[in-house]
Amino acid sequence: MNHLSELPLPKYIWQVIKNSSRTERLSCAAALIVLIVCVALIAYFSVMTSKSREEDRAPHEWRITREMWLAQPYNYTYFTYDYEPLLLVVIQNTVGPQCHRFQACAAELRNLQGWFIKDMGYDIPYSFAVGNDGRVYELRGWGVEGAHTRGYNRCSVGIGFLGDYRGEMENHAVVTPEQENRTQLILAEGVRLGHLRKDFVVVGARDITDSASPGSNLYNAIRQWPNYDHQNRFNGLTCDQIREKFKDVPLREVPKDEK
Repeated sequence: MNHLSELPLPKYIWQVIKNSSRTERLSCAAALIVLIVCVALIAYFSVMTSKSREEDRAPHEWRITREMWLAQPYNYTYFTYDYEPLLLVVIQNTVGPQCHRFQACAAELRNLQGWFIKDMGYDIPYSFAVGNDGRVYELRGWGVEGAHTRGYNRCSVGIGFLGDYRGEMENHAVVTPEQENRTQLILAEGVRLGHLRKDFVVVGARDITDSASPGSNLYNAIRQWPNYDHQNRFNGLTCDQIREKFKDVPLREVPKDEK
């Protein structure tokens, strides 16, 4: 009979250790240290990941106000009210860094705003921005004239997608369904608040100006939207001409659920 098997567990382990060679004991000690280190690392990274997620939790599921991303205050002097409800939405890309988390997008917008105010003398130019995290960030917002598309700022809403969407560029951004869906949500808000016509249309900056924006990836995406203007009706027109020419003209058929 094996008397060791009849011993209590602590004594059994001690007897095994006593009967093992020095090399075996060192090997067991090394294995135990490795095990402890692995468990400690797993626990550490689990806590840090949880903490990071907690810190990156956005204050709203998809619509981020200026206050939420800690924008600098700015006193605007030009507005779009004379042309509201607006009929034109211009899509662009910022050709800057991508951001896939709320904190990163907020930081990128603060950097972008700081550069525009310091070097250009005016606030960040778009009405709204769309992050790679799928959230819509309020920039100038509704009713304020933008500085995104020369000749059309008084009579349009400008939306800038964060990132470089030129498909031919290395590390280019890719449009996600979440970005597209939430862009439509903010545009629906504009209709609901009276800032946009129900039959508003969307164009890329390249449709009305000499520009590569919004990049081939984003441009191909918006051309699939039901509110995209395939007729290229606004190139070369001033805001006053657009208002007069289309004030009583339906721009597109509006689905029943949007009326």
